[in-house]
Amino acid sequence: MAEHLKRNALDFLAEAEHDIRNGKCNLAMFHLEQALQLGLKYVLFQLRGSLAKTHDVIHPLDEVIELTNNERLRRMRVEEASTLEVIREAYITSRYLPFEADKFAVEKAYHVVKSILHELRLVE
Repeated sequence: MAEHLKRNALDFLAEAEHDIRNGKCNLAMFHLEQALQLGLKYVLFQLRGSLAKTHDVIHPLDEVIELTNNERLRRMRVEEASTLEVIREAYITSRYLPFEADKFAVEKAYHVVKSILHELRLVE
């Protein structure tokens, strides 16, 4: 089960990269949110043996930080709070509402997600 979460997280990240290259910013934000959400759930499953039942990315990130006491993640959480909020909101808005993500916001979100996944040792 855990490997399935990791594989899907990485697949969603690859889809986001493809979306960004093709100017599909709204889909990129959705795929970035999914990549981060599943990556965090993967790590939580590894640490606790259970999954978080949420579609939020911030709460699981806070849990990972608390469980691992990872100072780099803690700094990213604080420094990138506004970008993490945008990523969290993308889950609902990009699926159900008319939504146009700004290219620069998407690129920033991509770097934040990739940095977190790197710190979690899911990507190089």
